Amino acid sequence: MSGISIFSTFILLGTQLANYLIRQHYNIEEEKQPIDHRQKIIKRIFLFLLIMIVTLLFIYSTLQLTLLIAMGASIFYTGYQSLVEYKYAQEEKQYIFHFVRMIGFAIIFTSILYITQRIISIEEVVQDEELFDPRTIEQLEIENYMWNGDRSNERMITIEDSNLINRLFNTLFTLEVRESLEVNVDWDEIYSLNMQNQPIYYIDVSEKLINIGYTTYEIVGENPIYEMLEEMEVDWEKSAY
Repeated sequence: MSGISIFSTFILLGTQLANYLIRQHYNIEEEKQPIDHRQKIIKRIFLFLLIMIVTLLFIYSTLQLTLLIAMGASIFYTGYQSLVEYKYAQEEKQYIFHFVRMIGFAIIFTSILYITQRIISIEEVVQDEELFDPRTIEQLEIENYMWNGDRSNERMITIEDSNLINRLFNTLFTLEVRESLEVNVDWDEIYSLNMQNQPIYYIDVSEKLINIGYTTYEIVGENPIYEMLEEMEVDWEKSAY
């Protein structure tokens, strides 16, 4: 989520800077209020509905959908304002500012859609971000626990069998995922794969989610690594966590 937040902030600041430069270059007066009483009413209704919808979505739906609806509504409103001001007050050039903002919101909307719908493999994630090298891992500590705000039913195992370690990572690399923007997610049972002397030191795997490189991904399709960990016949020990 932090990545898209930084990107969105950068785009919004960019639109403000672009509007400032346009205003200075073309000597356009400061932005005025809506051109007539009807536009004021429309603006107030839009803001009220947007706040209400976003609040309800934030409470009852996903963060991804909330952001997309908010950006989509902002695109519609700024586009509408730009069209009205171009039609009825073109000489004042105020429509340019709304048009620039509309472009900014459209970029953010498209970026959120791309990030959350793009499907990649864990192998690509690891290689692109150089998170770890499975060939250099000689020991793997696996913790298993239930997560519901607190850890429970904890157990652990330390694996030094290179063949088993390779099988685990080969299976992990087959996962297909897409990035999740959600903050409050239900992990249920977690397998935490802990590594030493690597750029990252753990990978959390659940039935539907995986956290790797400090980013949470939603697993698309089958989850063979979770099934393998569930069925793995090893001597688990009580965790000292």
